[in-house]
Amino acid sequence: MKYPQIYEQFNLWVPLPMEEWLAFESKLVERSLSKGDYLLQAGDTTLEIGIILNGLFRLYYTDNNGKEHIKSFRRSGELIGAYSEMLLNIPSRTYIQAMEASRLVLISRHDFLPFYSQHSCWQTIGRIVAEEHFLAKEQREFEFLQLDVLERYNKFRDDFGPLMGKIPQHQIASYLGITPVALSRVLSKSRKK
Repeated sequence: MKYPQIYEQFNLWVPLPMEEWLAFESKLVERSLSKGDYLLQAGDTTLEIGIILNGLFRLYYTDNNGKEHIKSFRRSGELIGAYSEMLLNIPSRTYIQAMEASRLVLISRHDFLPFYSQHSCWQTIGRIVAEEHFLAKEQREFEFLQLDVLERYNKFRDDFGPLMGKIPQHQIASYLGITPVALSRVLSKSRKK
């Protein structure tokens, strides 16, 4: 077994027969990226989903003027990919870029989909992944609609505290949906209190 940590996580969700795991593991492709390398760019049609073994990534969109809007950050142990594009089987709308040297394992949409009909464990794993994705989206939506900028920043700091030094301030501002200048003002005001 090459990736016991992934097997253990899946097996926590649902009993995973070893033969199913070995068939799945045989389809995984390990990839290393240097800081600044792209896993995926808008327009790419090769859609994969993966698990970060170690590293840090940012996922973002660009608008018509080329301005970046940070969708999320992903770190070691987390799933990564253009999930909705993979489900819809459309070209990527998302850019995924390594923020540091990173290693991950990937499986293509083409290789993964047949597992759903092979064994019920994959249906359960797929459901859990979809539920986790939904809950993360729901939480992010709640934060944007219910929390002020300082509360969103504090939540970000709580979630990503150990990584704060690796994420530039302008990207944190983009993730929070404000300009870097606005973030500086908010942080300055909060320090004065």
